[in-house]
Amino acid sequence: MASKSREVRMEQRRVLEKKLELRLQKLEALGAAKEKDPMVKNLRSQIRETDIRIAAFDKNIAKIEALKQAKAKKLAEKDAPKEAPAAPEKEAKPKKKAAAGEKEPKKKAAPAEGEAPKKPKKKKEDAPAQ
Repeated sequence: MASKSREVRMEQRRVLEKKLELRLQKLEALGAAKEKDPMVKNLRSQIRETDIRIAAFDKNIAKIEALKQAKAKKLAEKDAPKEAPAAPEKEAKPKKKAAAGEKEPKKKAAPAEGEAPKKPKKKKEDAPAQ
């Protein structure tokens, strides 16, 4: 849709203002009341609507620019401090590994010497049918 662009809306506004100007000149020549004319009211309302749409475009453009700047700032902040903390993190990892290496790995509980080893459970398929 062409009306979604700011340039088209600016052109629409210019055309509406030109129509309004011509209508006002015509009414002045006829000596009629300018404010009571329905076409003048209609043209002025269309101009107001177009101004609102243009303002919406400007607001959207300003918002996009602000988001771009915020994103660029965030990326710059992310890249700059990334180099400094990188070294301490590398030192921290070996400490964790060393601490983990000191612990003994968990083993399955072995049956005590006096107890008999547990028998494996029978599956339903292996059980005798009654």
